[in-house]
Amino acid sequence: MKLLLENWRKLLSEISFEDAKKRLETKALTKWIKGMAFDEETKTMTLNPDQIEAAKVALASTVLNLVPEDLTDNQKGTTLEWIISIGINDPRVKQKFYNEATAPGGAEGVAYAHTTTWRRDLERYWHTHDYSEIKDIFSIDTWGKLAVAATKAKTKYDDAMRDKEFQDPEKGTEVFEIFPPYKGKWFIAALHTKAAACHYGKRTDWCTATDTDMFDNYYERDDPLFFFEDKENGKRFQFHFGSEQFMDEQDAQVDNQERDYFIDLLSRVGAAKTLPEFVPGPLAAPADKYSIFKYWVTKSEVEQIIYDENTTPEELMAIAKKYAGNGEGDIMEAIIDSDNVTEEILEYILLNDADYGDNALSNPKITDEFINKLAYSENRHLRYLASYAYDYGDGIRNEAVSGEALDKLSEDPETIIRMRIAMHPFALSETLTKMANRLMKGEVEEERPGVMVSNLLKNDNLPSNLIAPLIEWSKTQQDSRMYGKPFDAKIFKDTLAPSAMLAAAENQNTPAEILSKIGDVFFDGDESGFANAVMHQLTANKNTPKDLLMRLAKHTDEKYWHMRDRAKAALEKRANQTEMDSLRENFKRFLK
Repeated sequence: MKLLLENWRKLLSEISFEDAKKRLETKALTKWIKGMAFDEETKTMTLNPDQIEAAKVALASTVLNLVPEDLTDNQKGTTLEWIISIGINDPRVKQKFYNEATAPGGAEGVAYAHTTTWRRDLERYWHTHDYSEIKDIFSIDTWGKLAVAATKAKTKYDDAMRDKEFQDPEKGTEVFEIFPPYKGKWFIAALHTKAAACHYGKRTDWCTATDTDMFDNYYERDDPLFFFEDKENGKRFQFHFGSEQFMDEQDAQVDNQERDYFIDLLSRVGAAKTLPEFVPGPLAAPADKYSIFKYWVTKSEVEQIIYDENTTPEELMAIAKKYAGNGEGDIMEAIIDSDNVTEEILEYILLNDADYGDNALSNPKITDEFINKLAYSENRHLRYLASYAYDYGDGIRNEAVSGEALDKLSEDPETIIRMRIAMHPFALSETLTKMANRLMKGEVEEERPGVMVSNLLKNDNLPSNLIAPLIEWSKTQQDSRMYGKPFDAKIFKDTLAPSAMLAAAENQNTPAEILSKIGDVFFDGDESGFANAVMHQLTANKNTPKDLLMRLAKHTDEKYWHMRDRAKAALEKRANQTEMDSLRENFKRFLK
């Protein structure tokens, strides 16, 4: 058994990152989410299938984001396996994972502070692994214990490094001349060898200052590490422009303002007085010698010009033409936010920068007429911008695109654009009617019919006489998530019907009789997992019949106690709104 365990752990320690990522595609995360979502008190699932799938995607993204980049492939693979197998079950952090994964609107990962701390603990553990008392990460069962083990190893590592003589660190150090008023206040150098990086990085958390290959992974002759030390307080900073890492001693990223201060400081230094053995020539100031630093100096200068209130529109346009479409998000956003930007400049950015141009839609100088024209563009990206322009500018773009243009976009060959029109708050009833009829008649092959029918049913502009036909149609359509498996048409749990009825329950224009029928379907629960979500929407819908709310308020199944409370609150609200004493008295007697 001992030999088997040792072989198993050896196998885990040799897993590749790609192999470990495949586990994110299995049922492991889904099972974990379902376990967290199950309410033991009410014996109900608090998430429907769609929400579980969305949470799985969000959790996978969060887990991957925690794996440090500067590890070997096997270390990254082992780390990912550890997070999946043990890390997400740490009682102190598992709820944080779950809360983020199920956050409304989708999660973007665990809060930045936690992500930074946990990733740094993992990074520290591996970088000081040779000094760790716990070599087998799978014998560590919580994040807290990992942090303790990593800190102890780092202490031992620092003690070992403190007196260790690295081989001629000065031969790889390019010490720049400092001019007044900074002379005597700063020590600034470019580090070209591992010995130099380790020497100046003692007692920091920089991975380049460890007995690993991380220095070689970062260093290039034209892209060295730049080291800054404040002689007054001993604070140290290390910049690597190629990877955009601008770090303090704790290996935390400095903010943009502090970054720009150091860029300006480095641009003012002179050449090194001597050219050591391992330092590439020529003997010159960094602003003249290193092309990547020249780029950052130029970028900083360009942003200064943009922010200058005296910069003319002509100068802004020249900058826009030079950088639009080249991945310069900071520059594009600075131009868009400039008080001196013109409609012409904004239009140019929007038309020529697919990555950042859409930010221009929030600027009121872009006219509705221009946005409306985008709907007729041959460029699908520009048509997409027109289809969701209403999301920008706090409502100032709500009616930028005409009903005629939205009608045209409703037949767009791009699925994502049609999806947007189906949920568009200003799409005409006639347009939505045509979309619904095309869907039900099979005149258009939708890649995601479930999302399309839900978008239509949630849209308050959809004529109410189409709600029932769409629900009936959804009962005949197999849910694509079943991957060809047979379904029971009687209870239609494997069709699009449950999600369609959930959408209809959310629509405040759904007729009372349809809401009543939906309530009958889900009143006693169902196997699709949508019952809780549907009844939640029913208690919030203004058209839900009073008798259905009363049934929900008197539900005998204890697992729906929370639904009873919502139904009672809805009934009480209606009673108060009527201002009829008799109705209020009847309601009070009903609740007793």
